Amino acid sequence: MPDRCPECNQDFQIEPGFYIGALWTSFPIVIFLITVLSVLFLVLLKVQLEWFFVAITLILFPFQPIIIRLGRAIWINIFVDYEPKTQMK
Repeated sequence: MPDRCPECNQDFQIEPGFYIGALWTSFPIVIFLITVLSVLFLVLLKVQLEWFFVAITLILFPFQPIIIRLGRAIWINIFVDYEPKTQMK
């Protein structure tokens, strides 16, 4: 993530350890994805359990950076209010 927001100049390095709480926002995202993939692979496609774990790992591993960023974005939006610049006419 950048050090500051390009729009409002908000410092993203609020305090050491601030984003540890983002784990609580990214965890439900991962659980939702695993639930959807579980229904798809185990119920609809009837994949064997061993191949299911391989598929889950191969699918979720590349998306981990996106999930982490999304969790951080949700976490900072809980604590920091964003007020867009008023447009002058």
